[in-house]
Amino acid sequence: MTISITCPIDDAPKNILPAIDGDEWDSTLNAVYFTAVDSEFNWEADINVIVFISNNKWKCVGDGNPIRGPEYKLPAPDGEATNAPCEQGPVSKNVLYSTLEKRKILLIGLLTPKIYQEYKMFFKDAPHPENFHMLEINGTKGATDKKTAAEKFSRKWYNPEPESYFDQSIRKITFIVDKILKEVPTAKLHLTTFGDYPTVQNHNENSTYCYRYELTISNKETFLTAVKNVNSTYGGRDKYESSLTALLYTATEPKIKWSSKDTKSVVKIIAIASDTLWKSYSNETIGTGPEYGYPEGPIGGYGNCLHRPPITNDVFKTLEKEQFYLIPMIYGDNSRRLWNNTLMSVMRNKYFMENEPVSDPAFDRVRWAINGWANERCTD
Repeated sequence: MTISITCPIDDAPKNILPAIDGDEWDSTLNAVYFTAVDSEFNWEADINVIVFISNNKWKCVGDGNPIRGPEYKLPAPDGEATNAPCEQGPVSKNVLYSTLEKRKILLIGLLTPKIYQEYKMFFKDAPHPENFHMLEINGTKGATDKKTAAEKFSRKWYNPEPESYFDQSIRKITFIVDKILKEVPTAKLHLTTFGDYPTVQNHNENSTYCYRYELTISNKETFLTAVKNVNSTYGGRDKYESSLTALLYTATEPKIKWSSKDTKSVVKIIAIASDTLWKSYSNETIGTGPEYGYPEGPIGGYGNCLHRPPITNDVFKTLEKEQFYLIPMIYGDNSRRLWNNTLMSVMRNKYFMENEPVSDPAFDRVRWAINGWANERCTD
């Protein structure tokens, strides 16, 4: 294994993370890129690692820097080594990805709280996002402390996430599908997807939707293939996603012929997977992108991505009225806590959530939850 630290921890200068600079944007990604293509480094190990420390926003092709200096007019790096790195402009993400992948480089970023939330999911669109690990450090003190940085690196390296959140969720989704079709072979399986509102501020302006209906089918293999083909990196780069919008629009989707709420012996379940909290037009998330200024959609009803995020209580009133049950698969302790804090009051015994990933391969707890809901609907 080869490890490169862009600034050696032992000799880190005191101003390695300056509190203020000209525009608060740095050439961090270029430093990573030029480290990777530097002929002085031997990247022939099976696994190579670059560790970098950052306190400011990152310049790259297509970034949101409002103050674009002359460096943006320079030719962008093309994947080849150069003796004049300062004569090239910001690197593109695609060139960076291909450069690191070609050399089998795992990238670890130690980010201060100032930028961690903005960049923790920056590499979600990489061909192999599992090769990028962003860690939050305790400000500049933690960043320049050898022990702190080394401990954070060792914990992440020696206890790596074997799979992405999306891959981990597939096993549980498969179990739920198997159970439903075993009980009712003609049950309808509906797939909808979501990510975030496409805006410049969310760094996904080229995306096309915040929610989308995909298909309805009773065939297990076709359904699971469609699930596995979902682009799990789709979405924005800010703190929240459009999962609340997706819940409302899934429950009210005109293309989904849900059974009436009064139909006996029918259990309507929405399972949703996410690694962050939803966007809502409520106090807990309001105040980021322009989507909060969009016109209000139908209250508790179906709209589109040109409507602002719905109000939390309106969504769960619709789910309650239409007798939906909810299985959230939420990854990350803090995100799960935020979901649970709301669901405990608005869904009560109509939802089931457990720590993800699930350690029990038999998925007994979710099995018991579904069985309980089925019994409830049969005795109503």
